[in-house]
Amino acid sequence: MQDLAVRYMRVAEHPAAQWLCGLAGLPMLVPYWPAMLALALFFQGVRLSSNALSALVFGAKFDALTARQKYDWGIRVASQVHAIAVVVLAVPIFFKQELINDTIYGFDHYAACVYTIVCSYFLWDIVVSIADVKKLGIGFVVHAVSSFGVFILSFRPSLQYYGASFIMFEASTIFLNSNWWLDKLGMTGSRLQLYNAMVLLGLYFFVRILFGTYMSYLMFEDLRAKGTQTPAYLYYFYRTANTAVLGLSYYWFYLMIAAVRKRFQPKSPAAQHDKVE
Repeated sequence: MQDLAVRYMRVAEHPAAQWLCGLAGLPMLVPYWPAMLALALFFQGVRLSSNALSALVFGAKFDALTARQKYDWGIRVASQVHAIAVVVLAVPIFFKQELINDTIYGFDHYAACVYTIVCSYFLWDIVVSIADVKKLGIGFVVHAVSSFGVFILSFRPSLQYYGASFIMFEASTIFLNSNWWLDKLGMTGSRLQLYNAMVLLGLYFFVRILFGTYMSYLMFEDLRAKGTQTPAYLYYFYRTANTAVLGLSYYWFYLMIAAVRKRFQPKSPAAQHDKVE
């Protein structure tokens, strides 16, 4: 194990890697970039292997899905693995004294490890979203690029303290994926899906709309007051990325409400009479 760690650091600290990280203005990235690339491949491996495992677990219901649905299933499995992992792992970051003392430029190794996972996922997500942009739309590409950009800049270091707040967005993703799976397993409109939808909407509104907007306000107030070492172009990148992500969150929340209402709105007496006839 020790020999493996030595080899890893030799690769990570290669002069070319140090030069590139320095050129990108991300000097703290040096020990973490190999793990980031490896984890991006891991998420692709999760996507590719998930169908075989899902076929064993769900049998005929999974086999009945279309090729496109099976592809989307794998994407959501990778998304679920990432969401559960980073939401749990991000909680201790809120209590890291180094980051509390310096919310703008503080750096913590544990937080960097968590952000390595986040960056690896969004790096993978960028590739997936671009490859499937005709189906998914440009919004998913913007979300993936913005998220990756913000978290990779934590290795500058910059805003490590606030990163954990935006990781909490992924808590709603867990229930969003579950809602999609319930649809595909023939449980649309079921009581289980209703309960899941209630948690999803409540959690989404709290973590993305309320908490996300509030923490964004605090972050930019902090940058305005104490971000003297943050270049203007970087400040405006944060502004643009944050606006894009929050704007998409508001829009997707509207679409989610519409989808839930469509699934669970009571049928009119006329529609029920027609069904009986």
